[in-house]
Amino acid sequence: MKKILIIEDDTVLRENTAEFIKGQNFEVFVAEDGLVGVQQTLKHLPDLILCDISMPNMNGYDFYKTIQQIKTTASIPLVFLSARTENEDIRSGMQLGADDYITKPFSLYELLKVIKTRLAKYDTLKQIHNERFQTLIEHPTLGIYIYQKGKLLFYNTPLANIFGYDYDEFSSIKIENLLDEKYCDKNKILNDFRQCFRGSKNSISLKFQAIHKTSKTVFVELFGSVITYKGHKSIAGNVIKLDSNNHASIIFDVTKNTLPELSSRELEVLKLICKGKSTLETSKILYLGQRTIETYRAKLLDKTDSKNIAELMVYAIRNKLIIIE
Repeated sequence: MKKILIIEDDTVLRENTAEFIKGQNFEVFVAEDGLVGVQQTLKHLPDLILCDISMPNMNGYDFYKTIQQIKTTASIPLVFLSARTENEDIRSGMQLGADDYITKPFSLYELLKVIKTRLAKYDTLKQIHNERFQTLIEHPTLGIYIYQKGKLLFYNTPLANIFGYDYDEFSSIKIENLLDEKYCDKNKILNDFRQCFRGSKNSISLKFQAIHKTSKTVFVELFGSVITYKGHKSIAGNVIKLDSNNHASIIFDVTKNTLPELSSRELEVLKLICKGKSTLETSKILYLGQRTIETYRAKLLDKTDSKNIAELMVYAIRNKLIIIE
């Protein structure tokens, strides 16, 4: 059963709305202001929040800014409820990243429609992301990793296989173990990783000869982007094995004669992705909600047939869809 949190200082409206929504097979929690709303949000982790704007103690805008700073609550969809109808007030709410805005007075059935629409959209986005991640993990030739503090915190079987190892064997391997100064610029590669952790770079793209388990060499291309994983700065990305002609094994087709037609907004989002901007950072720069940015990111992955953001960045750069200053 989906959980809905209603934050509203008008007792009659709050209770009537809660009773109606409960009757539609939702689990409902209530709060009389933003401060109580934060407590209820952390306690129940609702699937959707309906929030008034003008409230004592903490208004709706400040409430939303607060839960956006908390990792476990930042992605919860929120719909603002307010008697304000001025365009500036609506714009302020949407620029914060709210998913929708309903003005009072409203029909309860109109509200129900918005709730169902927003929950369905959010479920769809989660399903798309989960399916893409699962497909990515199971890809037979694409190596995936998360690198932090000199260790591979996560990797898949194809990554281990690229270097000739079984999955369990690879757990003791470090990046340094794969580099030999006879075949690659070891210091430069490690320095590129260090620059990402220091914050002077947001992404990494390298081609080099690495050491195979057999002591032979394997030519690979490595991509990565800076992320925060379990509270620490990390690098997440892919490794592709290159053939003897220095061309990537077919992971995605960049030889198509027809490039996808992207809208100007999609190109703006793509450029920010290639600059290493997160969904939240992109939403603030473009004054769009985070859910909207996630939709654009999903569309870009579909249109370019990319399995993840790293592939999308490579696709964009190789096909000159964007130019990184």
